[in-house]
Amino acid sequence: MSAVSGLWTQSERLWNPGITADKTRETFEAVRENLENQAAAAKDNSMDKMFEAMIEQTTAENIKTGAIIMLIFESLSLYAAYLMWNLQKRGYYLYLGGMAVAFLAPLLMIGGWMGAITAMAGIFFSVFMAILYAFNLKHMY
Repeated sequence: MSAVSGLWTQSERLWNPGITADKTRETFEAVRENLENQAAAAKDNSMDKMFEAMIEQTTAENIKTGAIIMLIFESLSLYAAYLMWNLQKRGYYLYLGGMAVAFLAPLLMIGGWMGAITAMAGIFFSVFMAILYAFNLKHMY
């Protein structure tokens, strides 16, 4: 279900990268303003620089690149889930390969804070699923 949902979401991001970039920039700016309001007395310039870098890197091109990377990952995950459903171990290893793509590709192709955030968001829940799948490897052939 996650892979199908991810395919849908990433398809929307791929077809409308400018709109998604604008919405993402607005979200980062709102979070930055919230943090500034909460910590007005103890303002940290490094956090402000980080948010500024993320906002600058939130472009339609980076959104499009991230969407393509995640579409590849979601497709691999969906096929891997199908293989694991049929009790094939190679599905688990394909899933791990997809996770590697979802983690490394944004770091290499987007870079900076935006690449790091995309990489971490791409594999956050997948790590938990990989651990759960690993417990059932003994039942696969």
